[in-house]
Amino acid sequence: MEPAGKNLIATPWLFLAPFLLLFGLFMLLPAVAGVGISLTEWDILGTPEFIGLENYIHIFGDPLFWRSIFNTFAFMLMTSVPLVVFGLALALLLNQKLRGTTIVRTIVFLPHVLMVSAVGVLWTWMYESSVGLINHYLRLVGLPAPNWLTDTDTAMPAIAVTTIWWIVNVNMMIYLTALQDIPAELYDASKVDGATAWQRFRYITLPLLMPVTAMVTALTIVGGWRVFGQAYVMTRGGPEASTFVIVQYIYLTAFQNFEMGPAAAAGVVLLFITLAFSLVQLRLMRSRKD
Repeated sequence: MEPAGKNLIATPWLFLAPFLLLFGLFMLLPAVAGVGISLTEWDILGTPEFIGLENYIHIFGDPLFWRSIFNTFAFMLMTSVPLVVFGLALALLLNQKLRGTTIVRTIVFLPHVLMVSAVGVLWTWMYESSVGLINHYLRLVGLPAPNWLTDTDTAMPAIAVTTIWWIVNVNMMIYLTALQDIPAELYDASKVDGATAWQRFRYITLPLLMPVTAMVTALTIVGGWRVFGQAYVMTRGGPEASTFVIVQYIYLTAFQNFEMGPAAAAGVVLLFITLAFSLVQLRLMRSRKD
């Protein structure tokens, strides 16, 4: 008969085994393979030929690669703060015990179930310069109607607004779950002590939400670096490559130019960028706990 201690150790691993298997097959293994491909010259059909770091030298010398990095970084900055702030604001609003709150939560979450292609087509029509819904109302109130998706100054902000509308509800749901886990006794005690609504939010809600905020921020930043679908559907990377992002660079290099080595090298660079942001976020979380 096996000792009970061994069973206690083995049980968690049994529950984790399906996830670890899928993670290894579909995440870890492709990542390792990508690093290997980045060191080769390969056009999909032929045999990979080891060339060392030449692919990295090639992409680092490509102005379009650096343009895609800059554009993706700009997009991440445009979306990360609003997604976190608006997600928290919506969660606070929908955490109120009012009639119809459940229906409103469902309506707010509905955009997330749409495919990225549908979101892109919908907002492309809304941004259309002559008959688009947004410019129609701007003209009604006497404001200028920009060429949203064909102007280098407005194309990326327009995609950022689309993205915020599409996925802010995910952060909202995470925050909403965290808010409902805060003990009601803390708020009741603070009311007895005469704390205002702002004081309860500042000294109870915000501190208890800090771990969740750190997680939401990390997920939002990583998601910003991985943007592709909405930019590709709405602008194809234009105008003048102002919305050309790193994932689109990888896609075009791999599946249009059939240069798998440089595409894999760009993917490895993206992997290390997202890892760096995640590690910084984890370090900030630990420092706040200390």
